[in-house]
Amino acid sequence: MQNGLAGAGTAAATDAFSDVRNPAAGARLDTQLVLGLDIGLPDGRIQAGDAGTGVGIFAFSSHSQRSVSGVLPAPQFAYNWRLGPRAAWGLSLNVAGLATEANEGSATFAGSVPVISARCEGLLGGGGPLPGSTDRLGLCGGSRSTLRLQLAQFFFAAHYAYTLDRGLSLGVAPVLAIQALRIDGFNALSNFSNDPAFTSDRGDDLSWGFGGRFGLLWQPTDTFSAGAAYQTPVRMSDSDRYTGLLPGAALDIPSSLHGGIALGPVAGQRLFLDMEYIRYEDSRPLSNPVDAQRLTAQCLLPRLAGLVIRRAPDTDPSPACFGGAQGPGLGWRNLTVYKIGYEYTHGPLRARLGYAQSRRPMAADQALPSMVAPAISRRHLAAGLSWTASNRWEVDLMLQRALPETLEGRNPLSQVQLQLQPPGIAAGTEDSDQTLRTELDVWQFGLGLRRHFAHGSAR
Repeated sequence: MQNGLAGAGTAAATDAFSDVRNPAAGARLDTQLVLGLDIGLPDGRIQAGDAGTGVGIFAFSSHSQRSVSGVLPAPQFAYNWRLGPRAAWGLSLNVAGLATEANEGSATFAGSVPVISARCEGLLGGGGPLPGSTDRLGLCGGSRSTLRLQLAQFFFAAHYAYTLDRGLSLGVAPVLAIQALRIDGFNALSNFSNDPAFTSDRGDDLSWGFGGRFGLLWQPTDTFSAGAAYQTPVRMSDSDRYTGLLPGAALDIPSSLHGGIALGPVAGQRLFLDMEYIRYEDSRPLSNPVDAQRLTAQCLLPRLAGLVIRRAPDTDPSPACFGGAQGPGLGWRNLTVYKIGYEYTHGPLRARLGYAQSRRPMAADQALPSMVAPAISRRHLAAGLSWTASNRWEVDLMLQRALPETLEGRNPLSQVQLQLQPPGIAAGTEDSDQTLRTELDVWQFGLGLRRHFAHGSAR
């Protein structure tokens, strides 16, 4: 299993799961079925400092709490069927997801501004006003106070692979993606959304999209192989229940490019060197940053003024508001991930070790969205073990850890300054802004069962 190599192995045809990364691998494999189950155990915490006494637009309550925990199961399935000495086809299912829940804390809107300031229950103020606090403008969400972000992604693929002369195999795999998304506790943002009724607390939303994977695998000798694979962006249908929160209304899946080599000059040992490039900018909800100045000048202040004057949200759409094309997202940047893996075979046992490293998906100036989705891991260690019980059955075990990571930054909306040229409010990051801290540590366990069938053999 490639997770035992920390994701390395683009140049290897290890088992039917290899087709998920590189669809050309199927041409180098026998007929086999692999069933797997990965269990993720994330442990994340968020902490906010004192918001200060200056004029602010939004601030978290000063506290520390757990935001990511629990058990995240991910079933996996892969099947490779040989059509002859050169060709194979197959099916696969792999699952990914994200889960965040914060049931403590509160938020302050328009801090230190007389009359309109409100303190609300929930990390993003999705509940009602706190005892002793007034909410004259309706800034509190008035709904669920517990913040919950749950995403499950299912990728169904059907691959076809063919081996040409000189050890070169090519593969292609159409991909169907299905997403289940649920967002609770964001209702206070509806005042600053282009579609207020579809911002939060709308239940489960299903969307779907199509994409493709393409791969090649070149193995000129028994001791060297090279591989490359590309997954296209998957353009998802609109998440109709959350069009008021997601920039562009659809949670598209970004493209990725993989490349690697495998070396085996010593019998029973192989070394894998891989690189992966993930283009998060293909997805606006994932890549759009929180641009505090644009958000404040083009959305927050006009909407607050509308509430003060008319006591009702301004419904004129703005690209800078939530749900707009330039609206706030998670602020993830494109990543290059470097991976190294080692495999040792001794009799019926195969042991694997792997390490992967990249920069953090979020820069320090995007600490604000990291409080909602703390995807800040950048270093992964992995180990795997396979046991060949017979000529038909194999068992795979995997252990992976995303090493503890911390992101510290500022909340640029917690303290704003009045400026004269040009007239308005400056919402840049200052030393007086509220400090934010996100921590994340993830363990992942995997179990796989492999069944070989006598339907042809790999060339």
